[in-house]
Amino acid sequence: MKTNTSLALLALALLAPATTFAIPAWSRQAGTSCNACHATPTWQLNTTGLEFLKNGHRAEPLKVSEDLKWDHFLSLVWKGRAYYDDLDGARTGNANTQKPKTQFEQHSFSLYTGGAIADRFSYFTELYLSENTGSTSGANVSQGDGARKKLAEAFIQYNHPIDEASGTFVAVRAGEILPAIVHVFGVGARSIEQRAVPLNEALAGSSNTYRLFSRQQGMDATLVGKHYEIAAGIVNGSDTSTTNSIDADSHKDLYVSALYNFDEHESGVGIFHYNGQFSNYTTKQDYSTALLYKDDFHRTALMGRFIREKWRLVGVYIMGEETYNASLAKATNRGYYGLLDYNFTDSVGVSLRYDYLDPNTDIGTNEIKMVTLGLNLFAFQTQNSAVRVNLEYTNKVSYSGGSISTAGTTKFADNKLFAQVTWAF
Repeated sequence: MKTNTSLALLALALLAPATTFAIPAWSRQAGTSCNACHATPTWQLNTTGLEFLKNGHRAEPLKVSEDLKWDHFLSLVWKGRAYYDDLDGARTGNANTQKPKTQFEQHSFSLYTGGAIADRFSYFTELYLSENTGSTSGANVSQGDGARKKLAEAFIQYNHPIDEASGTFVAVRAGEILPAIVHVFGVGARSIEQRAVPLNEALAGSSNTYRLFSRQQGMDATLVGKHYEIAAGIVNGSDTSTTNSIDADSHKDLYVSALYNFDEHESGVGIFHYNGQFSNYTTKQDYSTALLYKDDFHRTALMGRFIREKWRLVGVYIMGEETYNASLAKATNRGYYGLLDYNFTDSVGVSLRYDYLDPNTDIGTNEIKMVTLGLNLFAFQTQNSAVRVNLEYTNKVSYSGGSISTAGTTKFADNKLFAQVTWAF
């Protein structure tokens, strides 16, 4: 069956300028340039890229090419960073006043591999061979193997046809997974390297470190249609970590999502709900110690994106509830972000984002607010590699001691200049 996606890839291979390449393995596989799948240089997936992702990192969901080579499946990615931290002058203590303002950081070296391995099976793995912890080598800091390497996502995907005429199929994934709707709303390919606060940061003061950007071990199934995706998943719900730990209790967390795309640019609206339980032991995640209480929590996110050829507007609004102490006190939390991207050319683009996270809406002066302004550049490209540069400025407002259970006191406004070079080959 020749799908619209394969025809689109063929057209892009013929028409797209030979400029830059994304994950080069998939560029080599499709014979297309970076902007065939990405809105360059701000990097979010375009219509073809979104199709490629939900098909299982393949052009067609039910067909495998016979002439794929090893370099169609494998890419390496190098990331280097430099940054300048300007902390609020009201901060006290050596940890603040003596914190270095400037840093160079060889951040990571990682392997991306994935693609079709049979007509209905595919796989994807993102493995960090080395990732900087962002910590010094002080006596109280552990930088063993678990701190330097991690498995980000790793799963096998099976596609089962429902209606081949319309292209409807069910995709089943198993392994280390991230909900697909979360992936495309700010966690995966994105314009601003520093992820939005409500997606990336745990609730201050809560022992449960779950956030939407939590990769978990389990499985999910997605009904994929021409304009919609409906998914349900079951995962361990283990404490978020870089070492891909298994869970410390038997409870399995559940999530569901739905996404509807309403135009040819994949503008769409969606909803995501996660229902979980986190067991609080005397020693965190150690089930050989006494159980203090169980945190039955949930998050619901409303998502939307409006996309045009050169720009996009994205928004996510998150609501949730958390049990945060042995008295079973509950807190309602709220967070959101709004993002605007604009690409002047395939080499120059800008982004603006506002983040907000409140761990307990009944308590004042405990929220986090952040504004990020970003510049995206493509600095170098060949047939086998590409170099992307991110320059970002952030202003982050928080309150001293503000948490899920306590109102903060002194207001802090911290500024940061951040630069990253990403070289994929």
